Amino acid sequence: MTPQIPANFADVIGCPLPRISIVDIGAMWEGEERYHPLVAMGLAEVTGFEPNPEQFEVLARRHGPYRYFPVFVGDGGPATFHVTRYPGCASLLEPDPMMIDLFATIGTTPGANFHVVHSETVQTKRLDDFGPELVIDLLKLDVQGSELDILRHGTGKLSETVVIESEVEFVPIYKNQALFGDIQCFLSDHGFMLHKMIDVAGRPFRPVQLQNPFLPISQMLWANAVFVRDFTKLERYTDEQLLKAAAILDVVYGSYDLAALLLAEHDRRNQSGLQPRYLGSLVQRQIEVRFLNVQDHESAKALRAAPRPL
Repeated sequence: MTPQIPANFADVIGCPLPRISIVDIGAMWEGEERYHPLVAMGLAEVTGFEPNPEQFEVLARRHGPYRYFPVFVGDGGPATFHVTRYPGCASLLEPDPMMIDLFATIGTTPGANFHVVHSETVQTKRLDDFGPELVIDLLKLDVQGSELDILRHGTGKLSETVVIESEVEFVPIYKNQALFGDIQCFLSDHGFMLHKMIDVAGRPFRPVQLQNPFLPISQMLWANAVFVRDFTKLERYTDEQLLKAAAILDVVYGSYDLAALLLAEHDRRNQSGLQPRYLGSLVQRQIEVRFLNVQDHESAKALRAAPRPL
């Protein structure tokens, strides 16, 4: 999903923007991140957590407004880390072969992506135990089933967050994992609303396959769910949060209508005239609206083949 973006969102609305703080938990390099345009505009800085040593070394060489820590974020206690053949499937939860092995192109047998190579005991740190220097405007979670544990132990930090993008599963890929409904209910209780689903993915049940065996036929397995601070309670947004959320929603997610709604609230409070200017820009930019997308193997291959950061 690649929305058309201006050279700089601040120029579009004609207003300086506060610095946006992005926190990426499970920051393994798989290609240019969805939020990269915000960084390229000079509007954001990134704090990432990636405990896999090899993946952390890749990220640590990156130049720019990035800082990374080799930390397991979780409930603050010891945990077992299951290292899988493909690093992106490694998790603090054990892969469930009863579910995974039902589907084509994924598996838990030796040589398959979810095959556990070894397990090790690790120490986790709660998100709320990081100091005041860690501010979260946009939170991105990709931790293979442990998302709810991180959220439960990060409610203090989430009190100032405006957008959350979390990988969610619709069936238990990992044993005893929280599913999409659990995460949605928790975030609803903490002032967030589901906004959209992106990169919806699935696989065919074995032995049925399409010509592209990585495309789903019927069963959704996982997706990235985008949650936003409740837009029916705009009084709970600060002026800065309205601007930050509008920039994130426009540049990262192509949510132009919600961005316009937030800018209108900023105008109401400050007589700032941002929304009319923004609406005019939508015509000039010839934006492309994409509501949902199904993740396919060809795009995933392109990401994995992308050059690593330097």
